Amino acid sequence: MSARRAALSALVALMTVHIGCTLVALAAYSHRIGLVTHDGSGFLVELLDAVVPLRDLLPAVLWLLTVTLLVTFAALGGWAARRVTGSDAERLPAAAWVAGIAAVLLNPLAVVRYASATAEGGEYMRTVQVETTLLVLAAAVATTMSALAVAGFVRRSDTASPPSPRMRVDHWSAGTAGRE
Repeated sequence: MSARRAALSALVALMTVHIGCTLVALAAYSHRIGLVTHDGSGFLVELLDAVVPLRDLLPAVLWLLTVTLLVTFAALGGWAARRVTGSDAERLPAAAWVAGIAAVLLNPLAVVRYASATAEGGEYMRTVQVETTLLVLAAAVATTMSALAVAGFVRRSDTASPPSPRMRVDHWSAGTAGRE
């Protein structure tokens, strides 16, 4: 498998796993509020909880996200190592940088907000549900947009290996000048 194909596959896997992790986290959040307030959490969340308990599924999905991030960084590193670089090398678009910076800032913020909201209990979780949900969704959107921009850049870039350096000997350097 080429480095370029591995990088693209890893980026697609990262987007898929991050979106899935976001959905599971929001379902677990809604389910916990429903348990405390006795309002219920909706048919799909209850069905998911019946198939796989959300208290067991959420940690598994978070570990899968961590492994996917590591694999994506390794694949992108392998692609970057094989990429031809030069003075006319194409640069990553500004949209990818902005989305990447937003993802780097929003993801830890969303994790901290989610953890602090769930630590306070169901009533508090219900009070801050809208802002917590929006923050988690914004982090997922920023990560997806960044991954799409980087995937487009990787797809368009040249990944051929650089030519081997050859020593050029011309008649001027082959002479005896400078050898004494």
